Amino acid sequence: MSALAYELKNDQNQSTSRRPQRVNAAARSRHSHATARKLPAFPGEELYFEAKAIDNSMVVRADDPAQHKSSWRVAGAVITGALIFTGLLLPGAYRMVAGMQVHQLRDEQDQLRREIAELRALEARHTNLKKLEEVAKSQDLIDPAPSMVQHLTPKGSYAMNGLPSGK
Repeated sequence: MSALAYELKNDQNQSTSRRPQRVNAAARSRHSHATARKLPAFPGEELYFEAKAIDNSMVVRADDPAQHKSSWRVAGAVITGALIFTGLLLPGAYRMVAGMQVHQLRDEQDQLRREIAELRALEARHTNLKKLEEVAKSQDLIDPAPSMVQHLTPKGSYAMNGLPSGK
């Protein structure tokens, strides 16, 4: 920006000088192109920086005991924060798991009640006297006569009577 202002100032000084100047049009156009080329397109474009490869493989950082102490403090703070955060989340997670278990147990209870009702209905169908008589006739089963029945214990004998001294 300053180069542009310098060139403009020089052009004004030359045009305001009292010397008569006689320059043809071709020379003027060459002069304007020359001044345009003198101005840099970007500030600092004439500067050139060369990047050198730097090898820091042999450099070792100095041991700083204060840094070790602060690292341990930060690690302790992070672990403490994680434990506190976990402790705060644990009751909610436990409630959620317990709620899922209760819901699962209720579903299982409903399923078992349905199964019990089905089994009772099946039992009622099979224990119906008419049904039992039909099954007995289909398998050629008959009621035994009273003379055909044999009792394992004689009449009047009970299991408690056989124990010594009533124990």
